[in-house]
Amino acid sequence: MQYRVALAPQLELSASEFVAAWNTSQHAEGAPAVVDEVLRESFLSPETTVALITVAVTIPATVIASFVSEYLKKKFIEREPPKVTVTTISAPDGQPVWIVKQTEE
Repeated sequence: MQYRVALAPQLELSASEFVAAWNTSQHAEGAPAVVDEVLRESFLSPETTVALITVAVTIPATVIASFVSEYLKKKFIEREPPKVTVTTISAPDGQPVWIVKQTEE
């Protein structure tokens, strides 16, 4: 199964940065990630960056939220990192998409 992880620009986390961090974590052993492209006709904003994770088993959205939150804490040492939420939707082709964005306060 493949999951797309769409990262909102407000997170200041590019798809390539997410992929590099993910692929050096314990999660990568059973679920490697690659950078994916946002297609012009996509429902996602062109500023959104996307990673593609291929897994043999289901990964809960909470794992993605936790991973991104922990990474942002390490990245933004000098300031408060953004809090994130993950929403799971189905793309028109039926594949799940995790939308990671900053929590609105």
